[in-house]
Amino acid sequence: MKKILPLFLMTVSILCADILHITSKKFYYDSKKLISVFTGDVNATKGKDNILAQNMTIYFNKDKKPIKYMAEGKVRFILNDENVTYKGHCDKLIYNFLTTDVYLIGNAYVRKIQTNESLSGDEIKINKKNKTIEVNGGKKPVNIIIKVNE
Repeated sequence: MKKILPLFLMTVSILCADILHITSKKFYYDSKKLISVFTGDVNATKGKDNILAQNMTIYFNKDKKPIKYMAEGKVRFILNDENVTYKGHCDKLIYNFLTTDVYLIGNAYVRKIQTNESLSGDEIKINKKNKTIEVNGGKKPVNIIIKVNE
């Protein structure tokens, strides 16, 4: 345990400049595969952002810098971006640190809190850097609610 705790703290502290706080029922780190796995009632908080899921895996490059994380199982989230708050859920959430792409997969739903606008579909891809969104409805149609000011 004494060896795991510093390794765990190093893993969490290098994720980003802000403090990332993760709680779960189980934690596993594999230095050869360069992954950290959190299992059971995962609660990840960074600033005003919060992700709840059953499992979360963080992937690192050879320099032990995070390259992406994946949350799975009844994923619920609150994410903030430039004075805008998004709340939603999906089956799987993937965040790529290199491209800033956020993938919401399976029963994906996102609502902008300030305007109550929303998107839903089987898959939603959000690129925070380019400010683009792609929605794939899968077997169901894409559902979009937009506030229109006249």
